[in-house]
Amino acid sequence: MRVKLSEIYFGQMFAVLGALQIGAGKASVRGFPAPLWTAYVLLAAGIAIPLLAWYLRRPGQPPEIDKQ
Repeated sequence: MRVKLSEIYFGQMFAVLGALQIGAGKASVRGFPAPLWTAYVLLAAGIAIPLLAWYLRRPGQPPEIDKQ
């Protein structure tokens, strides 16, 4: 498996939290109000984490040691 299960779970968690905060129209971090752009950052991170993990572990990627 190229993407670890924990990376998928973290991605889903961030995406759901961001989407819920965007839907509510207000964002909060640990109960304190935060700017709404933080919800968009959470949503983007939730989408990017699994994609970035897959991209960095893609097959056929030459090892960095052999490049000279």
